[in-house]
Amino acid sequence: MRRREGPVPHPVVWGVLFLPFGATSGYVSVTLAFVGRQRGLSDGAIAGLVATSTLPQVWKFFWAPIADMTWKRRSWHFFANLVSSATLVAVGLAPLGPGSVGSLKALILVNGLAVSFLGMATEGLLAHTATPEQRGRASGWFQAGNLGGVGIGGGLALALATRIGMAGAAVALGVGLLCCSLPLLRIGEPVREHRGSAVRAVSEVGRDLWRTVLASRTGVLALILCFLPVGAAAASNLFAAIADRWGTSSDTVALLTGLIAGVVSAVGCLAGGWLSDAMDRKVAYAVTGFFLAAVAAGMWLAPRTPVAFGAFTLLYNLGSGVAFGAFTGFALEVIGKGAAATKYNALASLSNLPIYYMILVDGWASDRWGAGGMLLMDAATEIAGAVAFLGLAMALVGWRPGLASGLGSRRAPKVPAGG
Repeated sequence: MRRREGPVPHPVVWGVLFLPFGATSGYVSVTLAFVGRQRGLSDGAIAGLVATSTLPQVWKFFWAPIADMTWKRRSWHFFANLVSSATLVAVGLAPLGPGSVGSLKALILVNGLAVSFLGMATEGLLAHTATPEQRGRASGWFQAGNLGGVGIGGGLALALATRIGMAGAAVALGVGLLCCSLPLLRIGEPVREHRGSAVRAVSEVGRDLWRTVLASRTGVLALILCFLPVGAAAASNLFAAIADRWGTSSDTVALLTGLIAGVVSAVGCLAGGWLSDAMDRKVAYAVTGFFLAAVAAGMWLAPRTPVAFGAFTLLYNLGSGVAFGAFTGFALEVIGKGAAATKYNALASLSNLPIYYMILVDGWASDRWGAGGMLLMDAATEIAGAVAFLGLAMALVGWRPGLASGLGSRRAPKVPAGG
C-alpha cells in the first residue's frame, strides 16, 4: 500500500477529524434531551430520539464498502460533514415538543447516516496512516474526539441554546463542525487497493474480512463482545433527561454532562488507548463493566442533589471513555490494513447494537420505575455482560485470570489471530 508523501499526522489530528461524530450525538443526547424534557417529552420519547441517532451506526457495515471502493476518503469526510452540519441546523430550526417527534427522528436519522460516512473516512485514513507505534495513542485521540465532541455538541450547544435559542446554537455548532475537516489538507491520501470491477472488489473485501475477523477464535470473541452490554455506558445518553430529578439547572447540566463530561470522557479514552497497548484487554473490558455498574448503583443510593449528580455522572463518563478507547485499539489490532473501513465497521457497527438497545431499555425502565430503576437496570446489565464476556473468553481462547496473552496483550499475535 503506497501513501502520498507527507508528514505522519500527529495523533491529535484523529480527534479533530472525528469530533463531529461525537458532537452531533451530544447535541441530541444533551441539548435536545434537556430542552425536550422542559417542553414535555417523556424519558421514553427522549430515549427514542437518542437511539435514532445511534441506529445508522448499528447497520453502517452494510454501506461501509462504498467508502472503501469509491471516492477518496478525504472527499467522503468533507461531504459527510457538510450534510451532517446541515441536518443539525435543520433539527435546531424544527419545533420541539411531543407533536414533532416523528419529524425530528427523520432528520436525526439522516444526520446519523451522514456521520457514519464521516466516521468511515476517518477510520480508513487512521488505519492506513498511523504507524504501529502510534496506534494506541491514535486510538485514544480518535475516541477522545468522539466523546470530547459530545461535550461540545451537548454542553456548549445547551449553554448557547439557553441564551440565544435552539436555532442560533445549531447554526453556530454546524459552522464550527465544518472546520473540523481542515486537517485533511495535511494528510496524505492512501492509494486505493481495490481496482477493476465492483464484483471483484467486493469479493476481495469479503475474503479480507473473513480472513482477519471471522476465521479466528479471537475474531469471533470480538464479534460476540459487540453484542454484549458490557461497556455500552448507555445511561450517559439519558443523564441530561433525568437531571431535573436531581435538582440540576440547565447551566450545570451543560457543564457536567457536556463540556466537563467531554473532557473526562476524552481522558478516559486516552487511558483506554494506553491500556490497549499495555495490558490484557479482556480484563480491562470486564473491569470497566464492573466499574460502570458500581457508579450507576452508587448514584441510585446517593442523595439526589446536584453535587451527587455531578460526581456520579463524571465518574460514569470516565468509565465509558476507557471502554471506548480500549475497543478501538482492539479493533485496529484485529482488522489490520486492507479494506480497513469495511472491517473496522464490521466490529464498530455491531458494537453500537448494545448501545442502541440499552438506551431504549434504560428509557423504558425510567418510564416504568423512575430514574432510580433505570440506574439499577443499567448496573445489572453491565455486570451480566462482563461476566458473560469473561466466561466466553475462557471457552473460546483459553483465557485464564492472570494469563497475559491473546486479546489486547502486548504479546498478542498479529492479524489474523491464531485459532
